[in-house]
Formats: sequence, structure tokens, C-alpha cells
Amino acid sequence: MRKNLLNRSLLKSARLKAAAAGLVLCLAGCSSLPDPQYPPAQLPSHSDTSQLVSVWQDHSGYGERWRGYQLMPVLDGDLLIAADAKGFVQAFDLSISGFFKSDLLWSQQLEQGVSAGLTLHNNSVYIATQNGELLSVNARTGAFNWRVNLSSEALSAPQIKDNLLVILAADGRLAGIDVATGRQLWTYDALMPSLTLRGTAIPTVTSLQTFTGFANGKLVAIDNNSGQVRWETRITQPEGRTDIERLVDVRGQAKEAQGMLIVNSYQGQTHALDPFTGRSRWYKDVSSFHAPAIFNNQVIIVDEASRIHALDLFSGNRLWVQDALYGRELTEPVILEKTLVVADYQGYLHLLDAQTGTLTGRKNFDLDGIRATPVVSNNKLLVHSIRGRLGLFTLKK
Repeated sequence: MRKNLLNRSLLKSARLKAAAAGLVLCLAGCSSLPDPQYPPAQLPSHSDTSQLVSVWQDHSGYGERWRGYQLMPVLDGDLLIAADAKGFVQAFDLSISGFFKSDLLWSQQLEQGVSAGLTLHNNSVYIATQNGELLSVNARTGAFNWRVNLSSEALSAPQIKDNLLVILAADGRLAGIDVATGRQLWTYDALMPSLTLRGTAIPTVTSLQTFTGFANGKLVAIDNNSGQVRWETRITQPEGRTDIERLVDVRGQAKEAQGMLIVNSYQGQTHALDPFTGRSRWYKDVSSFHAPAIFNNQVIIVDEASRIHALDLFSGNRLWVQDALYGRELTEPVILEKTLVVADYQGYLHLLDAQTGTLTGRKNFDLDGIRATPVVSNNKLLVHSIRGRLGLFTLKK
């Protein structure tokens, strides 16, 4: 593993030049962006002690392609629902099998393309569209329950707790919505900088409050009942004179673990916070635009250069670093049966021992690449490639 690959000043410079690596910067009038500064490593060797076994494949239609969306499908038992960037939605019943039987439950062509990952809750699927609508659709029939207008398109999946749906729009407005009727309950508006990374954080909704990161580098706790701010804290402080230098987006979803809230930011740090006060218990200089994965009291983070770090949950001490996948534009990490899984820009799925960071296996899925976070449900891994290929896998050791 590499040690001290870049000193702090060089790392800061590389971060600025790499703002477009696998992302899109949103700014009116910008005409060109610098080339990525993290040249991808060659495919590394692995022990081949873990293998992914394909159990089902299909296609979502057009897929995400290169429009900058991350369209995560949903999986609940045998029900799988996927959508593409042109608005084609399909539901599959995986319990149906046989040469003369179709597992397609229903399909629906929406008026607008889909802009974010899907959310499934109590037999309804929630879909955000590119014209700023949020749709509630019956997951078994495809019939519409309700549709509401948001302040702008949403780039991250809505989150639900009890009867509250929370969704963050690209313009920085967080909305609390009655999940049964679509009625707006409250809103919170964040002050957004002029330049941001494309994409927004997924809210974390608990029984009492909602935690959401914003492009201004802040994490805000909102009371679920009133929509009032309980506290806010800055995850990282903007530095530099230009808008690019001052990018500090909190893009990843905050994760709850052992009475702490783990959150990170781009060009900033990873923090463990007290969820009731927002005070930092520890922090590490690890910059990322992905949410961490929590496993066995470890915080596992893919940084902006696609190095994978494991930190001790209680102290923040570094446990291991894996940099053999450097520059390969890894997805957010997920845990499949004690195995760490990440996907990359060439469509490979990489398997790692979550305790040590050792590479234990690899699966080639789609050479056009994978950008959306893989989905884990009931010890199955669901993958959606950029060009719309869907794959469902189990782990064989």
C-alpha cells in the first residue's frame, strides 16, 4: 500500500483539479473543467477466495447513461423495481420463473425521466423526476397514488420514517411530506454556494429528527414534527479564493452507529458527531463524496481518490488502508455478508475482506461502468450499470 502518496499541499491541489472526476460541477456559464488527476490503477491481483454468483439479470431500459444521475433500483424480497433516465419504470416479481413465464410484473413510461434512486415503502414506490415532481406509485400494479411538485429536481432518493417522507431538492430545499397523501408538512432552505458538486446528500431520518448535509459544508438536524432546526454544525470550512477551491459539499448520507453520527465531506474531514448536540467526538482528514459503511465497529470510507480507509468507530484511529484500486472511481462501499463490495468505472465489482482490506475477489459486470451504489437486501447484491444492465448476485466463499 502506498504511504504518504501526496503531502497536504499537493493533495489540496489535486483535489481542486479532480472536482470533475466522475462528477459534474453545477455553475451557470462554466465552459470547461480540468482533467481528473487520479490516473486509475491497473486491475490488482486478488486471492479469489470470494466469488459473486449471478442469480438473475435483465435491463432497466436506457439506464443512467452519462446524464450524471445515480438511479439505484430497489429490492424487497422477490419484488425488484428499476427505472431509467428516460422515465421507463419496471417492476419484476423474481418468484416467477420458467421458460414460458415472464417475471415482469408491470411497466410504466413516465412523462419525464427519473432523476434519483427509488424508495420502496409499504407497497408504494417513490420516484423523483427530472421536472421536479415526486410520484407515489403502487408497487404491485404501477397505479399512481399521488404526485407533488418539488422546488427543483431531486438527485437523491427520498427517505421515510413512520408517516414522514423527507426529500432534498437540488436547490437546497429539504421538504417533509406526508407519505400517505403527498401533503407538504414543512420545508427547510439551505444557503447554497454558487458552485457545487452534482448530486445531493441522502437525508437520514430517525424517529425524532432528520439529519441532512448540504453543499455549504454544514450538517443540519431538523425536528421531524415541526421542521425547526435543532442544531447545525459545519463539517468543514471552505478555504481558498475561488469557487472551486471552496467546494465543501457534504454529499454522503450520515450514518448512525453506537450512539454517534458519522459524516464526511468533499475537501474536508470525516467526523463522528453527537446526534443530539452536533458536537464532534473525533475527526480525521479523510475527504469523500460517498457515505461511509459501518461494519464491526469500523467506519469504512472510499475517499475522493478511491483509496479505501477503515477507521475505528470510537476513536477515529486508522485501522487499514487499501489503495490498490486508486483512481478507479469507486462507488460507495456496501457490506454483503461480512464482505466489502465496491464497483468501478469499468464495471468491475471488487470484493474485500472488511476486517483487513485484503482483496478477495472480482466480478466483471459491464465495461461501460457502474456509478450507482450497489443495493444489498437479504444477502443479495443488486447492481445497476450506467447503460442499464441489472444484475442480482449472491456471495460464494
